[in-house]
Amino acid sequence: MIRSKDILNCLPLLASVLGDQYGVQVRIGGKEACTNGKVIQLPSLPMDCEPEMLALAKGFCDHEAAHIRHTDFTVLEAAKLDPVTFNLFNCLEDWRVEKKLSGIFPGCRQNLNWLIRRFFVEQAQPRAGGDSPALAVLDYVLLTVRAWDVEEVNRPRTTAAKTLRQHFSGLKEMLDAVLVKVRIHCPDTPSAIAYARQLAQSIRQWEPQQQARDDEKPAQHKGKRGKGRASGVTTGMGDATDHSVPASQGEDTGSSACASQTQPSAAPSRAKGQLSALFHAEAQDLPQALGDILSGALTRCQAESAVETVTVAVEGFRQTGALPEAQKLQVLQASIALRTRLQGFLQAQTQKRCSIGRRGALHPGSLHRLQTGNPRIFRREAVRAGLNTAVHILLDVSGSMSGAPIALARQACFAVAKALENIKGVNPAVTAFPAMASTSSVFPIMLHGQKVPNSFDISASGGTPLAAALWWVMQTMLFLKEQRKIILIITDGVPDSTHAARQALNIAQKLGFEVYGVGIRDDHIAQLLPQTSRVINDLPDLAPTMLGLLHNALVQGGAS
Repeated sequence: MIRSKDILNCLPLLASVLGDQYGVQVRIGGKEACTNGKVIQLPSLPMDCEPEMLALAKGFCDHEAAHIRHTDFTVLEAAKLDPVTFNLFNCLEDWRVEKKLSGIFPGCRQNLNWLIRRFFVEQAQPRAGGDSPALAVLDYVLLTVRAWDVEEVNRPRTTAAKTLRQHFSGLKEMLDAVLVKVRIHCPDTPSAIAYARQLAQSIRQWEPQQQARDDEKPAQHKGKRGKGRASGVTTGMGDATDHSVPASQGEDTGSSACASQTQPSAAPSRAKGQLSALFHAEAQDLPQALGDILSGALTRCQAESAVETVTVAVEGFRQTGALPEAQKLQVLQASIALRTRLQGFLQAQTQKRCSIGRRGALHPGSLHRLQTGNPRIFRREAVRAGLNTAVHILLDVSGSMSGAPIALARQACFAVAKALENIKGVNPAVTAFPAMASTSSVFPIMLHGQKVPNSFDISASGGTPLAAALWWVMQTMLFLKEQRKIILIITDGVPDSTHAARQALNIAQKLGFEVYGVGIRDDHIAQLLPQTSRVINDLPDLAPTMLGLLHNALVQGGAS
């Protein structure tokens, strides 16, 4: 039995659980964390992930799954938003889809709030003095939306709001008017796009109205004091009355007076120019939303990892055909012999045992006990556990298997699958690796619950990504109802990465999977599975060899 605690601490299985829970596909491999609107891609991360890295990966899956489930990517693509409007949309849509997902899966709200607190409060990076104040406008929208879920975000939000008041008086109120409507009613992606366009339009249309009114005051007063107040507005830091200049500074020559008349428009025009320049910025120069921050953090973890990382195989395709009749007949004979001997063992071990007691079905042979007042006249039947088992055969079809080894391996694989198919309580499956799609790929020949097909005539080519294939099999078997889960590896040689394969095998065994190996004319499998592997050199060796392995696995509950 695989424990939930172990699953939560194992990244590939955790990703598989999240994908199944959210109804999306999660892959692990490569160097980037991203999504294409259908599949969530996590980078290859260290085997032994720290709790913090697991939390980041889980948060990324939560966030991107929310988009896959609730964002209409067709509408978004048709909208053709410019970088600034898309940045604003992303802020709103992140909040909207996360809220929807949290309504369905309340547990992810806590994870998302932890991430928001971490990246927007604890690790918030203040803007450098050289950055354009216009970026604070996008910061303000982002932080306002995030503060709706995590109150602590109001602290950095206040800083952004102060920048808006200093440089773009009145813009904050324009943005707030739209954001209030977003929080009240934003049901879908088109609504979020519409609100983002309203926010972008507010930024485009902003004019320094307050400062313009201050510029009119010197003309009304026509005094030296008025000129000083006008010159004070050029700082663009707030209301002119708060930054008035002493009257003595207004006493100057005519050229100074001319300068004081032209200077007030410098700050407003500069502020307007900064907002205009914002719409010519590249997407990578704009503030990052939560998904981008998480993607960057996971990508850096992958790049900085000094140890071997986890890659999970993806499904691909490989050409197969039916076994030739002569080989098929030979294989079926071996399969019958194997099945007959296995069933003999299993029948002896799983026969019903009858015990007489006070409850159960009436046992006619014990009715005589009533004469002595003995109430033990009922029988209870029990079946010995051990056949509630899923067996996944992992067939190596790498280039080193070419020739006689692959012929023997596919016959052995077919024979074992046929033998297990007819044993009640055993649920077999067969997967070949690698597929033709990529190096780290698999091709399912037969899924759990399916009948054994005849398509076992498969050629050999490619590498031996045993570790990636093992992770894929573990993900596949994780959701099976059978209590016991057995992986049977049929291979001839050394995997691409012995270290990665050994670590995957160790984790599989710790999690509760039972792993066995059959070497095809090669004993390298004994280096990975010294206690639970055998070697066969010809098809007649299959029955006695497999009998020993499967007898230990299915009957005795594991290798002795």
